[in-house]
Amino acid sequence: MFLFGVRIDNLLIGEALEKIEAFLRDGRQHYIVLPYADFLVQARKDASFKKILNGAGLSLSDGIGPVIASHVIGEENLRGRVMGVDLIWAIFEKLGSRKVFLFGAKEGVAQKAAQKVWQQEPSARIVGITNGYVNDKEAIDLINRSEAEILLVALGMPKQEKWIYDNLKMMPSVKIAIGVGGAFDFISGHARRAPRVIQKIGLEWLWRLFARPSRWRKTWRSIFVFSAAVLKEKFL
Repeated sequence: MFLFGVRIDNLLIGEALEKIEAFLRDGRQHYIVLPYADFLVQARKDASFKKILNGAGLSLSDGIGPVIASHVIGEENLRGRVMGVDLIWAIFEKLGSRKVFLFGAKEGVAQKAAQKVWQQEPSARIVGITNGYVNDKEAIDLINRSEAEILLVALGMPKQEKWIYDNLKMMPSVKIAIGVGGAFDFISGHARRAPRVIQKIGLEWLWRLFARPSRWRKTWRSIFVFSAAVLKEKFL
């Protein structure tokens, strides 16, 4: 289905994992995007970003905003969301034999995230880690030396999606690249996730606003600008 011209696949996490397994078997390169409301706001004014999102092998709603919008203006209703943190844990649980590289976040965050993963999934094959402040050449060299099959990129939206789009072909061992935003922060414990009940009722954005008030602009776009766009699409 499409929202504001952006394709979103109507899949739940188990179905998404089946698609990922198929991608790993087909020998080609794929990238996955996890749009939430602010993605769609940005894509409305950035045609190149929208093109990148629509070129993804898989597009899964990370946020509740697109799910609600699909019930208001979509041609079909999204059945639910696939949060980036949950997808990462599912990948390590179900695809633990695959080589994974963690790229992004601040110094030390990805390393701590890897330690948390190993505590829960000791057999996880994390073959490389680097922060998001190295230059492109250094990052690509590290990834290529690791021979990673799955690349998790935490550079923030839209930088991470554009980085993957521009550089994926230079990393031939990588079969799947996923932009995961702040997932390393949550996995590492650097940032706290909202309680599960808050996640389920779609108020994680409010939890994050109180936890990190400096990010109010993102919240403004995700809630108010996005809601205004949905209402305009519905009634005008």
